[in-house]
Amino acid sequence: ELTWAGYVVGALITSYVILVLPLWFRNPNPVIFVPVGFATTALYVLYINFATGGNWYLPFALPVTAGICAIVTAAVALIRYVKHGKLFIFGGAFIATGGLTLLTEFLINHTFGFSRFIGWSLYPLTTFALLGGILIFLAICRPARESMERIFFI
Repeated sequence: ELTWAGYVVGALITSYVILVLPLWFRNPNPVIFVPVGFATTALYVLYINFATGGNWYLPFALPVTAGICAIVTAAVALIRYVKHGKLFIFGGAFIATGGLTLLTEFLINHTFGFSRFIGWSLYPLTTFALLGGILIFLAICRPARESMERIFFI
């Protein structure tokens, strides 16, 4: 009996959809293919949930996957369709990613029965919020942005 074959087939299908399927098209639209890749990943994680007899997919894996998908898809769509303001986009994405770490810790505690808040997510939340804030500050303050462009040869 091949108990591991489903994992391999699922990983191959997921890899194919993410890496090879966009190559079929002359100009693949990342706004379409990014959510398709996340949907395929979510289905693969659902298969793993059922194969292992777990009950963690709906309360944990799906919200985390959907949150990452929302952040990445929004950033990709804004970068593709908005001509200016990339620093605002990346700054907002960093801040949203920091918020997602807080949500992830909450879902881990809620799903797997940890009784107290550990607080590890506050460190990436603070880091991502500071980086996002710096990028938004650079987007707003032109002299600071120009100074950073001179320093980093952009």
